[in-house]
Amino acid sequence: MHFLFLITGRQSIQFAKRCIYSILGQKGNFSYDWLYVDDASGYSTHDRKALMQIMHERVLFLEKRHFQIRAIAKGISEIDHPNAIVCLVDGDDYLLGDALFHVAKAYQNPNIAMTYGNVLIDFRPYQDLQSPYFLDKQGVNTEYSDEVWRNLSFRQDGFRCFHLRTFRRWLWDFIDPVVFNRPNGDPIRASGDSAFVFPMLELLGEKKHVVFIETPIYVYRLHPGNVHCHDKKSQFEDLEFIRFFQKPFQPLDRALLKWYLDGACKECVE
Repeated sequence: MHFLFLITGRQSIQFAKRCIYSILGQKGNFSYDWLYVDDASGYSTHDRKALMQIMHERVLFLEKRHFQIRAIAKGISEIDHPNAIVCLVDGDDYLLGDALFHVAKAYQNPNIAMTYGNVLIDFRPYQDLQSPYFLDKQGVNTEYSDEVWRNLSFRQDGFRCFHLRTFRRWLWDFIDPVVFNRPNGDPIRASGDSAFVFPMLELLGEKKHVVFIETPIYVYRLHPGNVHCHDKKSQFEDLEFIRFFQKPFQPLDRALLKWYLDGACKECVE
């Protein structure tokens, strides 16, 4: 079982150490690699060198702004291992010490190709400024119902798949990247997670392939740089477009899906 931590960030250098050290501090003996994708932050040479040093040179600096979803896509294109378990971490957030233990436990089930979870919120010292953040978040950090799974009605139900989000690398390749774009061809700006989460759920098609990790293993940091603080309009409009105007994906052929899952399982045994 091999994990790949894919960290994406923009102008979050002040949070980098806490984020990266939380990965290094994971309890247990696990095989993992990592990559940090910086989305055109415009850092000084000094800051670039500092980030490269702490990441042991595993940093991809994008010179042109890609926004979250295309930055993730760039990072995933660097991952050759099809059965790697990709763990997505925002560069301004951090993991709790037993995060990888819970993720590894989920993937011991050979049917699993994706997990999502429950977060704790770190919003010091911005409590007074951040209360509006929670107004449209009643559904996140919760599991999709059996009825939603039967009807594959994830988009109608709403976005629930919060951090830590993980998936088998091969699953990404079944997503047509056109869904990462707005109708005019520009990238989805502020709801990039929804742009790949809904397709993955639909492609997997059955609850038995996805685990909701209820135990909090991820800390989501609220601060003035969060996208909802400066581009809430894009966040709302992009999510509406993804949920109600994009065409849902059809589930993968069950034999094909089993072939991929069996390959991952065989590799774990070997």
